[in-house]
Amino acid sequence: MEPQNSSERKRIIKGILIGIVIFLLSAGVFSMAILMVSVMVMGCTKSPPDWVYMIVFFGFPIPLIITSIVVPYLYIKRQRVIWMFFTPIAGLFLSCLTFLIWFLILTQYC
Repeated sequence: MEPQNSSERKRIIKGILIGIVIFLLSAGVFSMAILMVSVMVMGCTKSPPDWVYMIVFFGFPIPLIITSIVVPYLYIKRQRVIWMFFTPIAGLFLSCLTFLIWFLILTQYC
């Protein structure tokens, strides 16, 4: 029983490390999105309301955080590899869609 238990422990540790790496990458993508928000707002003649900023501040990282939780879970539970590749792509797509919605709303104020 010891070799199988050791293998499971290694898989769990590797899954946690994958989650940490994906979370750090998500934090980098989110910081770049906030930088783009601040640069895009500089050209506005009047300041948009605060709720417009909250769309990116809260809506952008939620799919990325969910991705950083789901991918290690799929790895630990030995799911198909295609789902592990599809999940980050879907999370990034949803985050970019949130940014696009924010940009379209921003066009009304600039």
